[in-house]
Amino acid sequence: MVFLSILSLATGVLLFVWPHGFKSGREILAGLNKDGWGTVHTYITVFLIPVALAHVIENRKCAKLYLDLTVKGKQRGSAT
Repeated sequence: MVFLSILSLATGVLLFVWPHGFKSGREILAGLNKDGWGTVHTYITVFLIPVALAHVIENRKCAKLYLDLTVKGKQRGSAT
């Protein structure tokens, strides 16, 4: 999941700094033009979203315990 997040961030930054305008489609980096990198970024992100959602669902008990201890200020093992 961390690898996919870093890859999505890297392709997003690449698309952000890529030149705009009619010449942007002619420049090629690693065999892909701007549209190709946009497609790669979209596929990575579409795959990352369900992986992240499954991760949160799988670890919901840990997340709830963390929120109880930090945000709500409850003590561990208290009855309230």
